[in-house]
Amino acid sequence: MWIVALLALCTVLCCSQGHKHEECLNQHITPPMIKDMMETSELIQKSLPRDNAPFHRILGKLKKCSKKLNVADFKRILEIYDEHVFQKLWKNNSHQLPKMFTDSFVRLKDMMEICETKGKQTLSLCARENLKTIEDTIKMLQPKGLLKAQSEFRHVLVWISIAMDKSRMHEIH
Repeated sequence: MWIVALLALCTVLCCSQGHKHEECLNQHITPPMIKDMMETSELIQKSLPRDNAPFHRILGKLKKCSKKLNVADFKRILEIYDEHVFQKLWKNNSHQLPKMFTDSFVRLKDMMEICETKGKQTLSLCARENLKTIEDTIKMLQPKGLLKAQSEFRHVLVWISIAMDKSRMHEIH
C-alpha cells in the first residue's frame, strides 16, 4: 500500500514539474516571438544553398522524442546552437542573421534558463542519449554543414511551441 502511495506521489510531483515548466514558458515566451523566429528561420533557409542530402538530418535522432523534451533539453539544444552554429555563422559576415532573429534567440535562451529553475533541471533520457552525439556532429561541421544545421533550427522552434500550453498553439501557427 505504501509503495502505491509513494509511486502516486512521485507521479504527481513529476507532472507538476512539467506543468511549472509549461507555465513558465507561457509567461515568458510569447507566441508572436516564436512565430517571428519561425518565419525568419524559414526565410533564412530559403536563402541558403539547396540541401544535397535532405534525408540526412542532424537533429533526426531527437525528432522521435521531440514531444518528450523538457526545458533542460531545450536549454541545452539552444546552447549547442549558440556555441557551435550561430556564433560561427555570425562571425562570417556573408551569413549574417537578421538582428531581430539574433535578439529573439538570445531572449529565448535566457527564458529557457529562467524556466529551467522552475522544475526538473535534468535532461530527459532521450536527450541524454542523443545530444552528445548531435553536439559532436555539429562541432565537426564545415561551413555548408553549419548552414544545414541553421536550416534545421526551425524544428527546434516547433518543438518548443509544442511544449508550450496546448491552448495557445493556435496563436503560434
